[in-house]
Amino acid sequence: MARLAEYMAQLATILGEPASVHFVKLRRGSTGIVHTVQSEAVPKVRERAEEVRRGVAPRDALRAYETVNKMLKSDNGVGALKESTDAVIIPFPGREASEEKFVAIRERGTIDGEVIRVGGPHKWVPILIESEGETFSGCWADRVIAKQLARLIFEPVRLYGTGKWDRDSEGKWILREFVVEKFDPLSGEPLSEAIGRLRAINAFKGSTIEELEYLRRGPPEKQNGGH
Repeated sequence: MARLAEYMAQLATILGEPASVHFVKLRRGSTGIVHTVQSEAVPKVRERAEEVRRGVAPRDALRAYETVNKMLKSDNGVGALKESTDAVIIPFPGREASEEKFVAIRERGTIDGEVIRVGGPHKWVPILIESEGETFSGCWADRVIAKQLARLIFEPVRLYGTGKWDRDSEGKWILREFVVEKFDPLSGEPLSEAIGRLRAINAFKGSTIEELEYLRRGPPEKQNGGH
């Protein structure tokens, strides 16, 4: 019963709208928590669940999702949040999730990329960044910084902050969370053109692109948060 209560608490956090989501019963067979949502709250609950599935929900909901997966893995189980039609809204891979060699490594660093989306009504605002063909959806900023970043939509920036990274069994680093502390706008000018202008005034004479990139961003292993 205690373990069931833990699952129900995390599910309630994932769904949100605590005054409108009600426990109904347990389904027979493998544990199934049946709940109902008051009609006026259905759109909000459905939107929040979709945001959890896409990884852009409020931080408390995403943490609850991670907690459920960890619990299922510990209990050697899998799960899914389904509608009454049995359509899966959020899958919980649990024991079927791939093994990770390194989990939750925190490191201060930077992420260079283009601001794709800034939005959300909560205290911590999700920031979507595209960097080198990859989209990072785990970036967060307070409202003050988010408002400033919103003015730079589709512009290149450098984010400074603390990141939380996982490394999977194949050695790929995955960004779980990056809390933005400050940022700098970046020029969209290609590095080769900038070097050409500098050489035209005899600045950094003889420097290579690699040397200037090192001065600009540091060692390769520390670029984009170390992933």
